[in-house]
Amino acid sequence: MIVVSDTIMDTIASSADLAALPTPYYAYDLDVAEQRVSELFDVFPSNSELFFSFKANPLPGLASAIGAAGARADLTSPGEIDAAVAAGFDLGLALYGGPGKNRDEFVHALSMGIRSFSIESFHDLGALNAAVANVDGDVQVLLRVNPMEPPRAKLVMSGVASQFGFEEEDLLAHGPLERSPGVNIVGFHIYWGTQVGGPDELAACFSNAVTTAEALATSLDIPLDILNLGGGFPWPYAVDGSGPDLSPLREPLAALRSGDGAASSATWWFESGRHCTASCGHLVTQVMDRKVSKDKEFVILDSGINHLGGMTGLGRIPRFAIRMIPPNNRSADTLVADVVGQLCTPLDLVGRKVEIPTDLAIGDVVAIPNVGAYGASGSLTNFLSRPAVLEACHRSGKITSIEQLATGHRTVDHLTQ
Repeated sequence: MIVVSDTIMDTIASSADLAALPTPYYAYDLDVAEQRVSELFDVFPSNSELFFSFKANPLPGLASAIGAAGARADLTSPGEIDAAVAAGFDLGLALYGGPGKNRDEFVHALSMGIRSFSIESFHDLGALNAAVANVDGDVQVLLRVNPMEPPRAKLVMSGVASQFGFEEEDLLAHGPLERSPGVNIVGFHIYWGTQVGGPDELAACFSNAVTTAEALATSLDIPLDILNLGGGFPWPYAVDGSGPDLSPLREPLAALRSGDGAASSATWWFESGRHCTASCGHLVTQVMDRKVSKDKEFVILDSGINHLGGMTGLGRIPRFAIRMIPPNNRSADTLVADVVGQLCTPLDLVGRKVEIPTDLAIGDVVAIPNVGAYGASGSLTNFLSRPAVLEACHRSGKITSIEQLATGHRTVDHLTQ
């Protein structure tokens, strides 16, 4: 198990590539990402597939390594389709989902070669039915279900009032589902939530998903060829440490797979974004200033909520608990400070009461660990119109790619003609 530690500073110090980059930048270690993917495959039972959730980090250079390690693409927008193409994924093996899709979006996804869809409502199914009229070949559909009971998770997405999925009771009451020729309903998709917990909690969620899917397949007379069990594999955010050892999950998943219900012969799909990418990413940033105001210490970085975790609605601004890794030669004596960015708003608070060396100096380069997921991709990128952060993929400090999200406005003439 690779554990995030202060070695990022050793890597930067020994890497001419990384040391030469202007801050701020994200450094993604591809070897670490590939190891996370391998760990997941190691606990999955036979006849299982892993889908990488692009929403966690759509950076093509990083996604490409995850795809090469065996993952397929889990996509929810035209922009993520573009990122998957740039990363070299086979869209014929991708899954496309998310609520509120219309006919035009399905037409676009189909035109790009996507043939597997997670459908969230009767309206979405109708929109897909309308979109497939001029498509060659069959389309396979998973019905995303919002079960009646909630799980234990930090961000619950099923089992509660939610915009995600069909209500289980509505499906049972509806009767046969209308579908166009070539639209084949082949199974169910049940995603309980993110940061579910350790192996016991994950095993309970997956067991409940199997029970729910088998009951629905029988009641609705739908084949259970594919069962998407979702994910929720946890990892820390912006602090030290690692996720739980998932190896104890192997045995309960194998036991579920060996059951005598319809799910035992289905192909099982799992999803992961955070677990695949969180540990591989550090935000590397520079101390621009230090000041004291009303007896409170402030550290001002060249990076803020426009680069790191500006998604307040998802609880991902790490204001109260972050780890800031200082240069190796700084004092062991510490004090606490509020860490902020350069944006002209008091909302630009990266971390509150963060422990820093007393001699942390202006110009020092520091790093924040475990932000490879929902770091750059979960930030207020356009806020105050500062440039997007650089994102560098590397192996042992040797940069393999550098990318930067395009920001700013462009004129759209064709809509006014």
